[in-house]
Amino acid sequence: MRKVGKLVAAGALAGGLVMGVGVAPAQADTLRNVYYSSYDCYRYGDYGVQNGLWVWYHCEYQYNLWFLWSVP
Repeated sequence: MRKVGKLVAAGALAGGLVMGVGVAPAQADTLRNVYYSSYDCYRYGDYGVQNGLWVWYHCEYQYNLWFLWSVP
């Protein structure tokens, strides 16, 4: 009976490790820069995508400034 319990425990542990290997951390947005105008924010955001600096970006207006956020 003890051997069966050990086998079940080992199988559960191995299954948990296999399941955990496939999980990747979530990609969080990264603040790249702050601009005074939307033109500069979008222009540099496009530049970053075209040159492979990041995959995706968005500009957000807050506190009379434009924040460039991107996903590496």
